[in-house]
Amino acid sequence: MLSGNSRKKRNDLLAILKELKRRNVFKVAIAYAVSTWILLQLTDVLTQILGLPEWAPKLILLMLVVGFVPALILAWAFELTPGGIKLEKDVKRTESITPRTGRKLDYVIIVSLGLSLGYFIWESRFEQKTAEIELAKSAPPIEEPVVEVIEPEIDLSALNIDKNSIAVLPFANRSADAEDIYFTDGIHDDLLTQLSRIDAFSVISRTSVMEYRDTTKNLRQIAQELSVANVMEGSVQRAGDRVRINVQLIDAYTDEHLWAEIYDRELTTNNLFDIQSEIAKAIAGALKATLTDSELADVADVPTDNVAAYDLYLQARRFAQNETMADYKTAIDLFKESLAIDPDFKFAWIGLARAHMTNYWVYGGDLANRELAHEAMERARSIDADFAELYMAEGFYWYWGFLDYERALYKLDKAIEMMPGNDEAYMWRGWVSRRAGLWEQAVESMQQALKLNPRVHFNWHEYAQTLMYLHRYEEANDAIKQARVIDPDSFWGRSTKALIAIQEKGDTQTAQQLMIGARYGSDYDFFESYMLVNMLARRFEEALTAARDIPNDLEIRRGLITLREDWAAQILHFMNKPGEAKQAAGAALFRLKGLRTELGEDYRIDLAEARIRALQGAGTEEVRTLVQKSVSSAPADSVSEFQRKLYHAQIFGMAGMAPEAAEILEALLQPPSNVSVYRIDLDPAFDEIRDDPDFVAMMERNR
Repeated sequence: MLSGNSRKKRNDLLAILKELKRRNVFKVAIAYAVSTWILLQLTDVLTQILGLPEWAPKLILLMLVVGFVPALILAWAFELTPGGIKLEKDVKRTESITPRTGRKLDYVIIVSLGLSLGYFIWESRFEQKTAEIELAKSAPPIEEPVVEVIEPEIDLSALNIDKNSIAVLPFANRSADAEDIYFTDGIHDDLLTQLSRIDAFSVISRTSVMEYRDTTKNLRQIAQELSVANVMEGSVQRAGDRVRINVQLIDAYTDEHLWAEIYDRELTTNNLFDIQSEIAKAIAGALKATLTDSELADVADVPTDNVAAYDLYLQARRFAQNETMADYKTAIDLFKESLAIDPDFKFAWIGLARAHMTNYWVYGGDLANRELAHEAMERARSIDADFAELYMAEGFYWYWGFLDYERALYKLDKAIEMMPGNDEAYMWRGWVSRRAGLWEQAVESMQQALKLNPRVHFNWHEYAQTLMYLHRYEEANDAIKQARVIDPDSFWGRSTKALIAIQEKGDTQTAQQLMIGARYGSDYDFFESYMLVNMLARRFEEALTAARDIPNDLEIRRGLITLREDWAAQILHFMNKPGEAKQAAGAALFRLKGLRTELGEDYRIDLAEARIRALQGAGTEEVRTLVQKSVSSAPADSVSEFQRKLYHAQIFGMAGMAPEAAEILEALLQPPSNVSVYRIDLDPAFDEIRDDPDFVAMMERNR
């Protein structure tokens, strides 16, 4: 039994606990603790979004802990009454409303617990995968397998899929500012570039993965479409002077998480490139691949230590990807701003050089742009004389600037050696090889580019066109089908399919349907395909209307001059309107004389003049001399060469010079060329010589 003194102490303790309960001190403590937990979670989120300093959450936690005891003292000493807050000792028991206050605190506790449970479920749902991976990483490694290995359900080798192939999906932009998407995409692009340097990986290029931004397709569907074994997902969050990059690598066919990591660092360029280097090494580890010393050095390279310069560089690169004159000019200005901050930023010099070369080749041929590109490359070379992007830029320079295919191929091969996973280098190698007459090399290079970047319709169109030139029509049709699956409305794919239909079968009906609307396109290739199809189909009225409406900027191009009067003269000649044809030819000849004064001696003018003089009825010797003059001054180009030879044959045909036309056509009927007997049968340029014995014999030999 308890002594009297012990019983008194117990009763006093019970009385104190009862009074604490009556005054709601326990409930205040519980409500305070739960609310504190919620406030700390909210503080963690806001710290990332608002870019608060690292000590902010710690300060708030300290304030809340310090405030706990005063809160309990206030709950004990004061009471909330209808008349306001009063000292507890001044409130009569009969007037106390602590039971009512207690019920309100019950509601506060219940709501707070509900919010806490909801947040816990939300956090668990989105962080579950990362947590599972971290748990797996913490498990001790198993040196020897202790169970029988089960073969995977899908045999990647049977599907011709490289087990080390990777598609890095567009990163999600988690920054508070939606305009930070350029920064997120820039990090994504740089990571792809780093991975493309590693020979052990087969990395799908940027343009093929960008269509999967915000996709509803699952990873297996994406992997099947891209023919890869692994898919990487990620997100980037920039907040003040902090950056968080969250990435995970997944086996797309087993849904197994191979690796994941969250990088939370201070926003410096050193940290950004360190993260990319760490990701590359981690992927190599997950895929059991080995990086060479040179590859490790490449991915560890930090090209600039200035965040502002890097940010401007990312903006410039985003504008350049839009490929319009205005965007390229904007990119040039942004590259210059970046270089004003960091003159030793070699990649910004390369970006500037490429933008100038694009302006030279695509937009006007101003020699000043070619010179500016050379100056920018030389500045980059003075910083680093041996890096892949420099060799790439030099490849463009020698190809676009001088049509020097040997030097261009040498530079591109150097770039591929250093970046074996770069699809752009392979595609450019294909284009240059085609121009140089290295047709099988062109096909192989384009195939490799398409393997690395399978979702670019323009590249499929170019590959199909190459196969068409080689008269490999079945393969060409398969390739153009791929292009049209990706973008069925693009006139690149439509025009190539139309030309294949003409060359393979003489199918003008299919070609006409595909070319509806092509005359309104901004590219001369679309207009030329429209004109060709309508003239071969003998739809001369439609062709004449389009010829008279051709925009000025499509008349004079880098490889050919075809004035609207030139087109009109040909069509009117085919329509058997000699008077109107000669009148149009005279107008064309007058304009050509003005161009010769402006441009000087030019094979493009010689070729156009030869055609116009043939329509005017010039003698055979004059026509032959003009054609030969255009041949002698034309640049070396395997593709343009057979196209020009067809123009020569057409000129001879319109001039009634059957033996000359037949000789050229017989050679062109062998690949590579854009000629077949079906096309010759349809071409009105040869109507005047169809009954000539030499022409008839040539056609019979090749049917």
